[in-house]
Amino acid sequence: MPPRSLLLALAAVASLAASSASAGELPGAGGIADMTGPRTLGLAAATGIASGNDGLFVNPAAVAARKRYSVEALFLVDRRGATTAGQYTGASIVDALSAPVTASLAWVRPTDGAQRGNLFIGGLAGPLAERFYFGAQVRYLALDQPLSLTQPGATGTEKVSTVTADAGIFWEVSDGISIGFSGFNLVPTGHKTIAPRNVGGGLAIGSDTGVKLMVDWRADLDRLDRTTNRYGAGLEVMLGGLAPVRCGYLKDETLRTSWWTAGAGLVASTGVALDVGYKQSLTNAEARVIAVSLKLQFLEL
Repeated sequence: MPPRSLLLALAAVASLAASSASAGELPGAGGIADMTGPRTLGLAAATGIASGNDGLFVNPAAVAARKRYSVEALFLVDRRGATTAGQYTGASIVDALSAPVTASLAWVRPTDGAQRGNLFIGGLAGPLAERFYFGAQVRYLALDQPLSLTQPGATGTEKVSTVTADAGIFWEVSDGISIGFSGFNLVPTGHKTIAPRNVGGGLAIGSDTGVKLMVDWRADLDRLDRTTNRYGAGLEVMLGGLAPVRCGYLKDETLRTSWWTAGAGLVASTGVALDVGYKQSLTNAEARVIAVSLKLQFLEL
């Protein structure tokens, strides 16, 4: 058994690490710019995987890689200590069954926090070659936010009504390897807190019905008046073909922290699916994000 002095020393180090995480500077809030679904949240990396409705937030091309019709309701809360930095509700539809080209539509509404209003997304995606997909979508943002977010010390509210666009490619190299690249808010709007330009890529290895490992990189080009990077890795394991469990890690230069992530889901034989995702800051215990979605999907047999 280790000597008592060593145990006391280890306990002191653990206590110091915990207090440092609690007392660290609060990471910035993500806001509408970081809106995502629970699968992506739980994995911390999803650009290179075939996506359902989550693809609208990480790679517009990936929604076309599987033949399905999916309707999803989404709820997400972004917390910073006792304050709700952002609370969002939304809904989305992805139709990859009715036509050769996949159509998608999403709506997100901030209901608490600094930003209020609506985000609408509409997109199309389809194959350019066998197992190679391209997708593009238009974003319309009609939001109000405090002037202090863009002009420190200012008072009042800024009304934003702007249109921008996203695009992505997704390539299934083989049955066990896929690659994705995407760019968001590619049309400059002048509103970097709401629609910052970013580009990224991802690689996934494994099976949708077994174990899948993925890595991601994303660069935020103008959100902080300089380029900042995010590096993520995640693992998804499908249990019994019905219950995916997920975990991940994200180093986030944009929000000035690192995160551990986790998630789980349950898929019923009727096509109803429930997903939960969680993200916790490693530098401040009071910064966390949780997302929940309820989905009804029909797959091509």
